[in-house]
Amino acid sequence: MQTQTVASMPLAQKVGQLFMAGFDGSEPTAGSRELIREYNLGNIIYFSRNITSPSQVTALSAELQSEATAVGAGLPLFIATDQEGGVVSRLNWGTQLPGQMLIGACDDDAMARKAGATVGRELRSLGINLNLAPVLDVNNNPDNPVIGVRSFGEDPERVGALGTAMAQGLQSVDVSACGKHFPGHGDTAVDSHLDLPVVAHERPRLERVEFPPFEAAIQGGIDAIMTTHVAFPAITGDEELPATISPEVQTGLLREELGFDGLLITDCLEMDAIAEGVGTAEGAVCAIEAGCDMITVSHTLERQRAAIEAVLTAVRTGRLTEERIDRSLHRIQRYKQQRVGESAGGEVPEWRRCVATSKQLASEIAECGVTLVRDDSETLPFDTSRRLHVVSFTGTRGSPAEDDRYDPELVAAALREVGFEITTHTIAGGEAVDIAAANEQIVAVSYDALSNTAQAATLRSLVVEYEQLAVLAVRNPYDLAVCPGAATFLTTYDYSPGALQTAAKTLAGTVDTTGSLPVTIPE
Repeated sequence: MQTQTVASMPLAQKVGQLFMAGFDGSEPTAGSRELIREYNLGNIIYFSRNITSPSQVTALSAELQSEATAVGAGLPLFIATDQEGGVVSRLNWGTQLPGQMLIGACDDDAMARKAGATVGRELRSLGINLNLAPVLDVNNNPDNPVIGVRSFGEDPERVGALGTAMAQGLQSVDVSACGKHFPGHGDTAVDSHLDLPVVAHERPRLERVEFPPFEAAIQGGIDAIMTTHVAFPAITGDEELPATISPEVQTGLLREELGFDGLLITDCLEMDAIAEGVGTAEGAVCAIEAGCDMITVSHTLERQRAAIEAVLTAVRTGRLTEERIDRSLHRIQRYKQQRVGESAGGEVPEWRRCVATSKQLASEIAECGVTLVRDDSETLPFDTSRRLHVVSFTGTRGSPAEDDRYDPELVAAALREVGFEITTHTIAGGEAVDIAAANEQIVAVSYDALSNTAQAATLRSLVVEYEQLAVLAVRNPYDLAVCPGAATFLTTYDYSPGALQTAAKTLAGTVDTTGSLPVTIPE
């Protein structure tokens, strides 16, 4: 886009270009069309609620791009989603890759780069040109309710290397990568969707642990970085100020000290850490004042309109200058020119060409990263000619950021595929499990037992009672901490198809996994 195009745009269209909005349903809503037509809305975010099939997503992307380029300056959209892999996978038709902690267990930069390129090709084929990944948070807090397995692990250097490689893979196929959540959401015990976390560490510790992955990604040429709604008093001097709306964090630290000149995108301003504090509309103005370029309001049309109007009012009253709006607009358009081009989405046959590659890579990552932490009693492999009892726990998503798709039957299906005849025992936790014979083969499938006392109690009793038992943690490797007496412990870090298929093969003895824990299990 030429400079004079920006200069000639009406103020409302300039401001609209700075916003990223979500909507409900698998087709554009009247509200989303209104935002595009009235404000020249510049960016759209997809969630699982918008996605039903590859053909539907392709058509949706094309329709939205057509709508956007027909109004105002005719500018294309950034269409974004969170396709991190594992528990945060908005596309759910069997091609999703395992999550980042499983890739961290592989500890292979080339694999991470290949994962980025593979995900990027699929997204690009569907008309999605911005992936809100990788997660660059260093997860060194086992009680973290929102990051956890979304992180590559607890080593800042390895998180930085793997995250940079994944970002470069995405961008190699012209999908912008967005590292998150700056300056770091890994050492929190509060979910910013629900409240304002505080990271109270002093600056030297932040420089040693939280900052390095972002520094590595910046040096590696990442297009975008997402802010976090977490307070960092060592930087701001304020325990109640979210980093997203702090000039000291976004301009002083990220822009000036770390030298980042790419896109700075907010996490959703409808999250309670912002919405229940300064409010979504005021938060939008504050975020732009702090140095952010793209303002995310993911859910509610009324809040989206209010936020856009609040920024317009701030410019008209002199609180924000139009030059400040132009600066972010130029940055957004620079990356749109580079990544979006003239494409309004691919064709479904193009997506089909991605499927085999995605599934093959998912298997490669899983066979590399699924981790047999120990098998001290040499319980494995189980005998496929004997019945296998599967004790599973029901589970729901750990955070609003995740996709709530876990079903114990997914594990049972994977075990049947490798030849086991199984008997399932699915419980919530806390109930007694009656398996008649003490010498039966048993796999106890834990799902975040670390944060579920009833599940943890049942898991511990099973470990004590049965000898031929393996614990399979399909959501949280930290579950080992609640059953340290487990002689055989296997973790997949997530329940993606490739991860569960590899776990089943490991239990049957047809695959030898090589993954190593990228986090420390508390005593």
